Amino acid sequence: MTDNQIFDLEQGLSKLSLDIAKEKETIDKIIKVFEDSPVYSVKDLGGTVPEYKYFVYPFKGFSMVDYSLYYSLGKYLASFIDKDVDAIVTIESDGIPVASFVAAELGKPLIIAKSFHYNLPCVEFVQQTGYYNRPMYLSDVIKGKRIALVDCMVSTGGTMKAMIDAIKTLPAVGITGVYCINNKNNYGNQQDDFEDYDYKYLFNTFINDNNKVEVTLSRPLKEALWLQIDERFFKLAKECAHFSSFSKNGYQVGALIMSADNFEIMAWGFRRSNIHAEQDALAMLKINCPDWQKREFALYTTLEPCVYRNGSGHTACAELINEIPQIRWVIIGDVDTADGKINGAGIQKLHEKKHLRLMSERKILRCEKEVIHFI
Repeated sequence: MTDNQIFDLEQGLSKLSLDIAKEKETIDKIIKVFEDSPVYSVKDLGGTVPEYKYFVYPFKGFSMVDYSLYYSLGKYLASFIDKDVDAIVTIESDGIPVASFVAAELGKPLIIAKSFHYNLPCVEFVQQTGYYNRPMYLSDVIKGKRIALVDCMVSTGGTMKAMIDAIKTLPAVGITGVYCINNKNNYGNQQDDFEDYDYKYLFNTFINDNNKVEVTLSRPLKEALWLQIDERFFKLAKECAHFSSFSKNGYQVGALIMSADNFEIMAWGFRRSNIHAEQDALAMLKINCPDWQKREFALYTTLEPCVYRNGSGHTACAELINEIPQIRWVIIGDVDTADGKINGAGIQKLHEKKHLRLMSERKILRCEKEVIHFI
């Protein structure tokens, strides 16, 4: 491995860490604008809640919010939606900005339920929110189409339910799911479906007793973020493997270790004769990161870690990893099917103490302990 090759690899590792940290910063900005939203309450405007408490939704075009955040929201939300849908459907007015970005990300038409019918064929329904109601009109051009319903938030659920009921009166419309930016659960329970349709959202929001907005990431958003993070870091682990010597079964193996608090790559390694890639990376971690015992990490490896060593005086890699509680996640490329003594045994051993993602099978295995909250 030449100095130039080492430099190129380290540059790639550094750039990825910065890119992911920037994405984390975007999420933090979105959370902050939610938390800073003013809270009010209204009474007796014809809604379903006698005294409805609400916050001024920051992505309605009524607040001074960095418009690039809409792009990120649309991208994350679009990742949940079947790419074969024919159209995105939303309702004016708060849902329009994010639905526009979702439709653009997917390259699909956007159909908007409006408060006027424009003398075109429409289905009519009454939008019933927590604090008001109004007649709405949805174009019947969605007849026979597969659609995804996108909105800013679900609070009482009245608006979305009314729109679904109206759509059901049109022939052969297939609703693939309901997708929104946040689930405001002051007036409803968190749920995994909506009217038996797939339901995914990005944030949980709640107005507390101090009239402040509390915000957390939804499980689907956490999983989507970590899947794309894992895919990007795993790709670099495979680049580390290019410098590896070959095992007796013809494998080249690469590994890297990422800090969960700032996404910095703290160590990397590859197979060097009888030094295994994970062993190499763990040794580098303890050199590069003096406070490693106070932090949390994810380890990426292109091949299932070994459970035995042949007389080399080295500890098996699965055992080495299990000895370090600071490594909470292990992301593994392939099962070592060529070695009958390993072939899943390394995964089974690690699963006793670690959360695992198996990249080749797109599977998550969680051990019986508290799940780490990297974001």
